[in-house]
Amino acid sequence: MDFASLEYDLTKAVTILIARRQRRRRVVRLSAAAGMAAVVLAGVAVGAVHVLGGPAPDKVREEIRAVDSGLPADLRLNPDVVNAHAVAVSESSTLYAAFLKDGGYCTEIVTANERSRGATCSVAADLERLPISITLPTDDNAADSAPVTIGGRINRRGVATIELRYGSGGPTDQLTPGENGFFILDVPNDHRALARHSQLDLTARNSSGAVIARGTVPADWAGPAASDDSVPLFVSTRSTSKDLTKVLGIDGHVNAAGAATLSLRYSGGAVVSIPLDQHGNYHYDVPDSRIHDFMEPRLLVALDAQGHPVAEARVAAVAYWRGRERGR
Repeated sequence: MDFASLEYDLTKAVTILIARRQRRRRVVRLSAAAGMAAVVLAGVAVGAVHVLGGPAPDKVREEIRAVDSGLPADLRLNPDVVNAHAVAVSESSTLYAAFLKDGGYCTEIVTANERSRGATCSVAADLERLPISITLPTDDNAADSAPVTIGGRINRRGVATIELRYGSGGPTDQLTPGENGFFILDVPNDHRALARHSQLDLTARNSSGAVIARGTVPADWAGPAASDDSVPLFVSTRSTSKDLTKVLGIDGHVNAAGAATLSLRYSGGAVVSIPLDQHGNYHYDVPDSRIHDFMEPRLLVALDAQGHPVAEARVAAVAYWRGRERGR
């Protein structure tokens, strides 16, 4: 099952939270006056080669290639997985990158015990908006003493040094840039708890000491994923991994008070009613003739007993949201 959070506008130039409602994965995009950062959280096991410039393991190549799985040709990024290689290394972690034709890239971190942490990609337009891209692997309910690894890239030329500060006025660690502005750091043991509960500020400087980029990660980055109950109308879509342009079904629940039923509007003005159970849950199987209708968002509205709207959400195929994220 593929889950899409529908209540956030991906194009606003303000702090943005995109909660992909998979139990062990969150994606966060941030922007701030001082700079912007992309933060990705996830985790699976594979092999690693901790040598700068070394080729990416087959499993890492497979996971980077999979960013295009189920997408139509015009939405694919086609990362150069054949030449994927280590662009930054630390004592126990490696950051691998595969580049895109437009100058962007896809990366994946492999941490201690040869654990791959999921691929994430930035297209050229992202690099213009994001002075620093940041990746932070995490595990659910990890202890304060658990390892913390931070990686990413300075998307501005001329980086010579990178400083990571834990909290306002807190201690700092220095990160050594790898290839082409990429970096990775295993947070020292005595800073792990602080890293999990403090705002993280990264500052990149050139050889003259001038600041060329800043990025900030909020203090709750390691907190639990957003609850499904935190939105008035929660929506998840059922798709097939072979074709993410299709929506086979819609499920979720309504948290807004007074909701009695749901209304879904298709193209051409057709409207269907979706019943709610006594707990506000709903389940809807999309007719075969309509499974391709969701490459444009459709409006789902929760209505009270008098037919008045109490909540609404947009419903779209996973491929639509991927396209939005990729600026397609």
